[in-house]
Amino acid sequence: MKFIERDTLHICGYVVETDAAQNADDLSKLYKDFFDNDKESVLLNLHGSKKGFYGLMWYTQGHEKYCYLLGLEVGGECKPPDNAILKTITKTTYAVACYPHDKDAVEAWGEFFFTDIPNEGYAPNEQLNLYFEYFPESVDGDYELWVPVVKSNV
Repeated sequence: MKFIERDTLHICGYVVETDAAQNADDLSKLYKDFFDNDKESVLLNLHGSKKGFYGLMWYTQGHEKYCYLLGLEVGGECKPPDNAILKTITKTTYAVACYPHDKDAVEAWGEFFFTDIPNEGYAPNEQLNLYFEYFPESVDGDYELWVPVVKSNV
């Protein structure tokens, strides 16, 4: 794990709201639609777009549901294409961990969020409420988890 201060980031992509019970089905449909309909090409045409996939998450309805946005980093002044949204993540400090492609993402999130980060004396910055997976090469490749953090009061 490492800690990185990252400047403001803009992610544009396509979103689904889901919960733990529907997670696998909903995300599978989102990914299938994204790649079957070549939405990556659409996003790469936006100003400031960069290669590399983001899976951006934020909680809704307390922690019962969450939104998952599959997209790319873009310039902040771009207009999202039809059915896409643009999310801005303010400058902050992140805990970052890298995982091999065969590591189960749900398991990795649980360990990282609830064990690894607290063991380092930090806590997720729940006020920001934006967490993401980053796939530098391919969504089938190795990935990174990024969690905004603050020093723990414990």
